Amino acid sequence: MRDATHQNESFAIEFKDRIAAFSEQQAVKFFNLVLDLGETYGTGYQFEGAIHLVLDNSVIQSYKHRNTQPHRELQALAYTAFCRFVTGWGDRETYLALSPAAIYEHLGRPDQVTRTQIERACAELSEYFSETGLKIKMIGFRSPSELMQHLQAIAADDKYLSDYFKEVEFSDWKTDLRAPFGVKIPLNIAFSKIPDNLPLQYFSPWYVKFVLSSRVERLIAQQSQQNIEARPIMSGELSESLAAMNDFTKKGVLRGLGDIDMLQLCDINSQYQSKASQVLLGQTFDKGLSKVLHHRTVFFESSYIEYGTAQTEAQIEASVRLMTSNPFKAQDARAEKFSEYLSSFCETLKTTCIEAQKKAR
Repeated sequence: MRDATHQNESFAIEFKDRIAAFSEQQAVKFFNLVLDLGETYGTGYQFEGAIHLVLDNSVIQSYKHRNTQPHRELQALAYTAFCRFVTGWGDRETYLALSPAAIYEHLGRPDQVTRTQIERACAELSEYFSETGLKIKMIGFRSPSELMQHLQAIAADDKYLSDYFKEVEFSDWKTDLRAPFGVKIPLNIAFSKIPDNLPLQYFSPWYVKFVLSSRVERLIAQQSQQNIEARPIMSGELSESLAAMNDFTKKGVLRGLGDIDMLQLCDINSQYQSKASQVLLGQTFDKGLSKVLHHRTVFFESSYIEYGTAQTEAQIEASVRLMTSNPFKAQDARAEKFSEYLSSFCETLKTTCIEAQKKAR
């Protein structure tokens, strides 16, 4: 972290006049948005390796339309302020990151694309985010030709998934949930109905099934209310959020395709379990996607004991060690360190917002 006084003054000089143009309500929204972004960054800060802030389409659209849409202007300014926190108060190697799916959506979800269109799109995106002060890294590809292959694969998946989601949406999911003991669980039924090996070229079949199963669970529950003794039992908030993640436009275009990409890339639970060497952290202004990503920030350690084998004693010892230790000691230490950075920044942010509003009166 740089000299605190200089950092505070630089931040105030850059943002005070721009915040002064906001109403009091907008200024509060700006403050809360920056704080939310900072707290999300703290999730990634707990882990080792460079942090890659993976941008979804909502963030890209905010920068693209900030000069013509006031709510986009506020979002873009909040994100830039958050980036000042990353570079000025934080101490971690951090990049913005773009995935093939983000570029696909920025291009308008084309069936075919030329190398010139790809180069122009990448140049536009670099220009949009130039004021953040963070370098942009491309994830999942190293060259325009490799990106082109991914875009073609995404276009094929787009068509397939649009048809498949429609088939799911208009199928009859009415089910008798009575069971010999208790009731059948809609999510279990849904999971058994979606194939494990969906023929996808870019998207992960596991994550697509994860999303679709929640959608089918909701449809089963909606259509299976007929027996008062066997009412549907839903699985919880994550499933509700996943079920709401995709829908269709009036023209029949599947929405939320990029959300599935964000989920499969930025699943913190999965990154922790795989001991990833870098952190991919989802960045979005979409409340629904934000809820899904938040639910997937839970990480844990586990052990098991298989009795009657040669490994039983060693497994018992390992389980005892796990129960009597703190497997998250390193994460806790980083979280505590980050909390100090964020607290210091929040004081600067709050003071700047208050002074800006006084100036506006």
